[in-house]
Amino acid sequence: MPLNLKDLKILQQLDLNPRITTSALAKKVRLSQQVVDYRLRRLQEQKLIAQFGTIFNLNKLGYQQYRILFQLGKSNEEQKKGILGYLQKRGVYWCALIGGKWDLLVVVWVKDYAEFEHFLDGIFTRFREIIRDYDSVYVLYHEFYTHKFLWNNHASKPLTINLKQNSSRLDLDVIDEKILGLIKNNCRLSALETGRIVGVNYKTVQNHIRTLEQQGLIVGYRTFLKSEEIGNKAYLLLLSFRHYGQEEEKRLQGYSRTHPQITQFLKLFGGWSIMLHLRVKDSRELQKIIVEIKENYPSIGNYEIVPIFEDVAIDTFAVVKPKIK
Repeated sequence: MPLNLKDLKILQQLDLNPRITTSALAKKVRLSQQVVDYRLRRLQEQKLIAQFGTIFNLNKLGYQQYRILFQLGKSNEEQKKGILGYLQKRGVYWCALIGGKWDLLVVVWVKDYAEFEHFLDGIFTRFREIIRDYDSVYVLYHEFYTHKFLWNNHASKPLTINLKQNSSRLDLDVIDEKILGLIKNNCRLSALETGRIVGVNYKTVQNHIRTLEQQGLIVGYRTFLKSEEIGNKAYLLLLSFRHYGQEEEKRLQGYSRTHPQITQFLKLFGGWSIMLHLRVKDSRELQKIIVEIKENYPSIGNYEIVPIFEDVAIDTFAVVKPKIK
């Protein structure tokens, strides 16, 4: 479904600043506030905008991020619903149905590797008969970019999560937790409305959010788009190095920051070295990117393409919960 010019301009501004007020947004796109409010609601109803998320560095609370790829064997719909329901109850950060060799992607934040093993053990204990294989990686560094395909290669400062840094652990109070629980999937919720729900003054809300931004727990804000609604399919591209070189890795990172089809860059530890999130129109455009990377970065060895079919769960403030009964 092609975007008309008015909706495109609205999405561009929301991509740059998801928390922009409706009145400020109306001025930016030169439309009335009523028209912008109507179009914004329609974009959400059409599911083109999935959510207005807050991006956290949960390493500041003492957590580590792992990404797991599962290959499922023969299973019926009830069994698939069972494993998806179980994962959501356990507190996954992101869960998606994927393709290629794999069937399921799960992203979790855990306290340490022992908790990660415990998480895996719980899955295999319950669903051993339908899990054929798995692979996992540990995330060292993560960059989120604007959806540059909306702008035709508009580069902006990325949102970065550095999990290699040893930072002092933050302690959240009850008000912090309540505020973050409200804005994690809706960063556009006003301080006035947030304060009303939490039971504090709006200035208290603003002060708490400002402090958490300064402390680095809140990294920034992001408009989550279902780009397939406008003809851009989602893929992961996993890359490994034939021989590692920091300079070449930095060049690849710079390439990712400016390439219109790359929306995220992750540095990994495990079987793969780099994970790229891409939004492309078709397989020809995807193949062009792969050829470009292979030609310009000779240290790259193997690669794997993973199509993303459907997001099952996104919770940007989720950490793994104790084992459920």
